[in-house]
Amino acid sequence: MKKQTARLLWTAALLLLAGVLVLVNLPGKTPPAGAEPGELLPDFSVACVDGSEFRLAEQRGKVVVINLWATWCTPCVRELPHFDRLQREHPGQVAVLALHSPPVTADVAEYLSAFDYQIPFAVDADGTLSEALGASAVLPQTLVVGPDGVVTYNQAGALSYEKLEELLAAARP
Repeated sequence: MKKQTARLLWTAALLLLAGVLVLVNLPGKTPPAGAEPGELLPDFSVACVDGSEFRLAEQRGKVVVINLWATWCTPCVRELPHFDRLQREHPGQVAVLALHSPPVTADVAEYLSAFDYQIPFAVDADGTLSEALGASAVLPQTLVVGPDGVVTYNQAGALSYEKLEELLAAARP
């Protein structure tokens, strides 16, 4: 009798646990807010060096690629052309933002005047936006956000153009 009762209790507990797991993971459930993969990146807007404004919410439906970089970071400067190329080769499908992370030691607009980049550049002088994006102490860092606003990639380290293409493909539905 005790074995039957124990078996019945275990079965009920497992069924209850399975039900909770199904309920918690129902499709259409909004993911938690944050900057880690699987999280919904909260909306933000930032003034760009050219006087325009980049607003995340206006990019819905596109893959958003955010590059945290700095003029003093050699790997950052080397990979900037990859981000520019990505946006040029995928017009209307991808939105790239290059965000200069603190400390800002140079006039970013003056620095960029030597190049013909078509991507928007912004400066995060106080580090507030970089922090919200989950910035590490290592640059460069790249975030990829799917068309639904969910982060699919957030890691430090320089990327090749081929890796950017892979991340873009993985972020598309």
